[in-house]
Amino acid sequence: MALVQQQAMEFPFRTENGGAVIHAPRHLLAALRRSAVSTNQPKGLVLLSGPPSVYRLGLCAAVDRALAGEPVLYLAGANVFDPFLVGRLARASRVAPAHVLQQIHVSRAFTCHQMVRLVTDCLPLALRTYDARFVILAGPLDTLYDQSVPEPEAMRLFRAMTEALQDMAGHGIQVLCVSPLAPPESGGRSKFVATLRAQAHRVIDLHEAEDGLWLQEEGGPGPRRWMIPRLLWNRL
Repeated sequence: MALVQQQAMEFPFRTENGGAVIHAPRHLLAALRRSAVSTNQPKGLVLLSGPPSVYRLGLCAAVDRALAGEPVLYLAGANVFDPFLVGRLARASRVAPAHVLQQIHVSRAFTCHQMVRLVTDCLPLALRTYDARFVILAGPLDTLYDQSVPEPEAMRLFRAMTEALQDMAGHGIQVLCVSPLAPPESGGRSKFVATLRAQAHRVIDLHEAEDGLWLQEEGGPGPRRWMIPRLLWNRL
């Protein structure tokens, strides 16, 4: 499989406050490599939080790792996996989309019980089967907001899931949790995101503005801020 050496790429230029400006898909992938998915940083639990745009950004992170030749386990609690975006990013990096898709192993959950079972029971086996060290959970909390599930049961499932994630992170697995902010109707379950935030080794907050998407990273070696212009984001 062709590998893309993105680590050596530099940002085109920076804003007055030092934030990086990203103008091409390859620069976006390089920025992700330098931040939440950096192979040079300690492993652990990373939270990417904000508006629904975080789903697309999380998938960009999956593609970045797949382009580097790493197997990626992608667990979707929301129906957000977009193979067409994977294909566009692969072609922008001059790699056949099929090669990238073969590296991303997708499992979907439609209920909170299915999601927790994927994390606690299926994920450890999949890590060994694919010799993977990188996991993306896209919308791990979405199914827990289901109001048909009693809140005490949702709390129990959330604790089981986060305990499993912490155990994996402690054993050298990098887990990227991609989670939008809690919906207004979530009630007491809105604290799930705050709890994940407190448990994460690193946190990236995404904010949308007219000129583009701004990301602020906390944790790791130091806070960082960068921007994805609206024109680029709309082309992805």
